[in-house]
Order: sequence, then structure tokens, then C-alpha cells
Amino acid sequence: MVFNKLRHFIAFSALALVLSGCTVPGDPNTPAQLADIVNVIKNIIGLLAPAAGIAFFFMLLVGGFQFLMSGGDPKATAGARNTMTYALIGIILVVVSWLIILLLQNLLGFDLSNVRFTS
Repeated sequence: MVFNKLRHFIAFSALALVLSGCTVPGDPNTPAQLADIVNVIKNIIGLLAPAAGIAFFFMLLVGGFQFLMSGGDPKATAGARNTMTYALIGIILVVVSWLIILLLQNLLGFDLSNVRFTS
């Protein structure tokens, strides 16, 4: 129950952080435009890599704690090993996808992270 509330708090906090970058310069009473979604997308992209690193570190800690608390039980040890293995696979996928984007940027000659919205 506490973890469920904590998960909701973290999700809403992350959403508020992402949407806080969607401001219109100048008059604060100016309504947001559809083109402001570009700021939201940039904020999401900018938060994904640090969030993946934090998740990786947290899952390594959880897997290490599970391993320490397994008490030699083969089933619990295998579960801890799986947690740490999946965390490692996840961070490798994040790094490889980032490297693929960099490779495509160099091969194609333009910035793939530049988001443009035209109406």
C-alpha cells in the first residue's frame, strides 16, 4: 500500500517536472499552443537518460539486497541474479539505443534530437 502511494507520488512529480518546462515566454496569461508540445517532448527526452541511470542503480541495489537476504536459498539467489541481470540488460539497451542515434546523426548529417512542429 505504501509502495503504491509512493509510486503514484513519483509518477505525478515526474509529470509535473516535465510539464513545468511547457511555458510560454512573455505574458503568463497567454494560453498554451499546440506547438508547445515540443517543449514537453524535449523535457521527456532530456529526463529519460538520467531516469534510466537512476533506475539501473536502484535495481542493482535491490538485486544486491535480495542476494544478501537469500540466505543461501537457490531460488532466492536465482531471483536476485535475474534482477541484476535484467537491470544490466536494461542499461545496455539504453546505451546502445543512444549510440545508434548518434551513429545515425553522423551518417545522415542532421540532428535527430531536434524536434520541430509545423502547422
